[in-house]
Amino acid sequence: MPLSTLPILRRHVVQTGILLFALLSLAGCGLFGSDSTAPTPLPTRTPFPTFTPTPLVATAPPAATAIATAAAEAVTLAPTPAPILEPTAAPTPVMAPQLTIASDAVNVRRAPSTAAELVGMVTAGQQFEVTGRTAAGDWWQICCVAGQQGWVFAELATVTNADAAPIVADAPVAAEALPTTDAAPVTQPEATAAPTAAVAEAPAAPPDPAASSAGWFDPNAQYQIVHFKVLGLEENNGGIRDSSAQHLIFLTVLDQNGNGVDGAVVRNLVGDKSEVVTGSKGPGKAEITMYYEPFKLTVVSDPSGPVTSQVSNQMGLVFPHLPDLVGKLGDVNYEYGACPTIDIKCSWPISAIHFSYEITFQKVK
Repeated sequence: MPLSTLPILRRHVVQTGILLFALLSLAGCGLFGSDSTAPTPLPTRTPFPTFTPTPLVATAPPAATAIATAAAEAVTLAPTPAPILEPTAAPTPVMAPQLTIASDAVNVRRAPSTAAELVGMVTAGQQFEVTGRTAAGDWWQICCVAGQQGWVFAELATVTNADAAPIVADAPVAAEALPTTDAAPVTQPEATAAPTAAVAEAPAAPPDPAASSAGWFDPNAQYQIVHFKVLGLEENNGGIRDSSAQHLIFLTVLDQNGNGVDGAVVRNLVGDKSEVVTGSKGPGKAEITMYYEPFKLTVVSDPSGPVTSQVSNQMGLVFPHLPDLVGKLGDVNYEYGACPTIDIKCSWPISAIHFSYEITFQKVK
């Protein structure tokens, strides 16, 4: 820059500074209005965001919401109550008839007849299910004795709910009378009887002798009972209560020709289970004195070796097979008698009277 222009520039700078100073002074003196007259500036506001209203929803605390949800689910899952039905009377259950033995000793038979084969014997107080009855109502079918159904004479038992027992229209017919019937065994011909023809079948195993007072009359046994009799009133040395009255079993064992067999061993299967050997009271004969113990006799051997044999009804003064005594120890008018009928004064134990038996075994094969 030439030196001749320098004073001019300086002058312009000074003028510019003076002008600025003057303008600032005017501003401080209120050229544009003092502080008291100047309008109060409005505060700057931040504008609110646009507000769109939404439907009002009640908001519950989280815990309350959970409880409400669980309650709603419970209501949803609760089973619909069943419709209430009018009460109806329940059918009355029919009780099965039951029989109670009312006599001390009662025979149970395969058919509703005193001539039928014996199933077993039952005693007072025993109870059984009733499975049937006769149309006349005089016999009851029961279950079970020795694993079998059987028949009991109605007068010897009591039955509850008797009307529920069905009538058995096809009740078995009684078998032919055997020594096990209610009457005393039929006396067979003595030694003159023709021997029975041999049978091919092997003898069946005898039943438990203690299961019943009845005997076992296997037709295939080598020794058969051919004579059986109860010696009672006026047949036993004068009377059953007389001190001289006998209480014996008169035993005889015969061969096929009717001759007495000495040395035959006869065993008692009940009571004292003793044995007696024939020949001490005559050919093929022996005597057994009875007191309290009962007797069911069978031949177990003879001089030829072991044998098979039928088994007698139970004998004895106290526990005899009761049907054998019926009518033998006085009628219903005799004060001191026993068993005028099967259901009058005819129960175990028999006491205070004496009677005896005759029994004969004969070898038939």
